[in-house]
This record gives sequence, structure tokens and C-alpha cells, in this order.
Amino acid sequence: MVYQDQTAYQRIVITEWKGYHWLHLNGNVQFSTYDEKRYHESLVHPAMKLSGSRNNVLILGGGDGLAVREVIKYADVKAITLVDLDKAIIDLARTHPVFVEANARALDDPRVNVVIGDAGAFLTRSDALFNIIIIDLPDPKGPDLARLYSREFYRLCARHLTPDGVLVTQASSPLNARLAFLCIERTMTDAGFSTIPYHTYIPTMGDWGWILGMKAEEMSEEDLIRRMRQLTFEDIETQFLNAEAMRGMLHFWKGMFDEKHAIEVSTEMEPTVDRYYRKSEWGFE
Repeated sequence: MVYQDQTAYQRIVITEWKGYHWLHLNGNVQFSTYDEKRYHESLVHPAMKLSGSRNNVLILGGGDGLAVREVIKYADVKAITLVDLDKAIIDLARTHPVFVEANARALDDPRVNVVIGDAGAFLTRSDALFNIIIIDLPDPKGPDLARLYSREFYRLCARHLTPDGVLVTQASSPLNARLAFLCIERTMTDAGFSTIPYHTYIPTMGDWGWILGMKAEEMSEEDLIRRMRQLTFEDIETQFLNAEAMRGMLHFWKGMFDEKHAIEVSTEMEPTVDRYYRKSEWGFE
């Protein structure tokens, strides 16, 4: 055992095995230094590459600084706003040796502005426009988190996104929480986005997925898929992600999307994504 703490929001535990470290929040693994780059490179770089500009980046969640570490690899990024609810995670990211080594002191980059608070409340108050919005929040279990996967929330994000901007969200496991994964894509589409799902295998997490979107009036789904297939990453230092990996991440197994059009949209009043997640293998109901 390396570290334990109890905050107002969650119990934080860091464990170690063979030189690698795991972060647990309320008993759930959030990342392992063994393979977290597979997750964070996949979350960040497709969106960074697809956006028409990278001047202003918003990260919702991600208080560990690992997504920020990937974003600051781009010299043309001028400002990064990180919004996270839990100050204790931010403090660990800035001071704890495990975090500092993992995130390469990313939160100390002068382009980074850290805001402690709720993602939805921040967007409601803000009048800023962002080129890229990266949503790195916990899985949509429970009404509070499901709210941040709702049609209303994605529409709120769209109002803060430039016309050629990109929104990407982590979307849990398409294998173990398939209907919740499909619900997130269906909800983003209903909110006005052209969307594309992608996934990869992460040894400590299993098969994991993301949904990326651009405003439908600016980019068709067909053009978005075509552009995703053409992405290259040679100019960015990565451990896992390259053009071949990206193309492979766009392919799913037989039957994955058979129920897509029957999936209900998740709203603030009807948080169906929470219901789908709780009924999944990982919902533990």
C-alpha cells in the first residue's frame, strides 16, 4: 500500500506491484501506470489531430494530469482549462511522486488553468469557445454522473465548441457495458453531432471505448470516418498509438451495433444511460 486518503468525494488508494502503480477511487481502478498511455493517447490524440485548430482545449475530469500530459505535446496549444470536482486529486497530481512521474508535471505547464468544480456548472457559467473538449469523467453510474452523459449536457458542450471543433468522451467498455456505450453515441448524435465510436484493449481495464464527435452541420459522419482512417501520429511522441492502431480501433465485432437504433436517448429527466450501465456486466446489478 502506497497511499490512502478520504476526501469529501471519494476514498483514494494507490497500490504498487512490480514497480507499477494503480489508482483506486472508491474501490474502482481509475488507471495503472502499467498501461494508462493506451487509454490517454487514444482519448486525446485523435481529437487533437481532427480539430481545425488547437488553440484552446477544455478537459472535463482528468484531474490526474495524464490527459493534460498528452495535450501539452502540441506546441500550437495556447490554453488548456482543466475542470475537476476533487481538489484532492489535483493536489496529488501536483505533489505525489507517483502522479508527478506519470504526468511529467503537466499541471505545472504555464498554459494550464485548473478549475475546481462541476463540469456542467462550469460550462453553464462560461462564455468561452474551445477547439477541443475532452471528457475524461467516470462511467455514467448514478444520476449525478449520468447527467454529464445527457443530451442536454452534449448540447451545452456544443455551444462552447468552435464550428470545426471536436468533442470526445470516454464511453466505458463496449464489451462489458455495450448498451451504455451505444446510448452515449446515440445521445451525442441526437444532440447534433456526427459521431464515430472506437475502442482498444487495455490489459488492466479490458476492452475500452470512446465516442468522438463533430458538429453535424460542419462534418458528415462519412467524412469524419474517412478523416479518422487517414490520421497519422508520427510527429507526436506516443508509446502505443500509430496510424495502424487507429485504423484497427475503428473496427468492432459482429452484432455490436445491431440494437443501435432501438437505444433510448439519455436526458436529464430520463437518465437511460444509468439504467443501461446498471444492467451491464460492469453495472453490478
